[in-house]
Amino acid sequence: MPRSRRNVPFAALLLIVLAAFAASSFLFVAQGGVGAGHMRFDQVIGILGLPWLWVLELIPWPESLWLGDYVMIVLLPLVLNLCCVLGLWLVLRCRR
Repeated sequence: MPRSRRNVPFAALLLIVLAAFAASSFLFVAQGGVGAGHMRFDQVIGILGLPWLWVLELIPWPESLWLGDYVMIVLLPLVLNLCCVLGLWLVLRCRR
């Protein structure tokens, strides 16, 4: 398989991760934050942050590390998803 075709699935995964980030950012700003599941787009924002929002809720975060709703609900899942996709890409690239 040509080298450029090998990167297409990873480019698609990166596009999906970035699209989920853009959508959750837009919804977060459109509703003015998060209302603990009681506002209009809270469930959609939660779904777009999966699976990392479940992991973040299982970890007992001290109040000093809670940087804000946007960082914890939108940016941190973006960073973790990007790390997973890029880590998978590096592992498969080194195996070849």
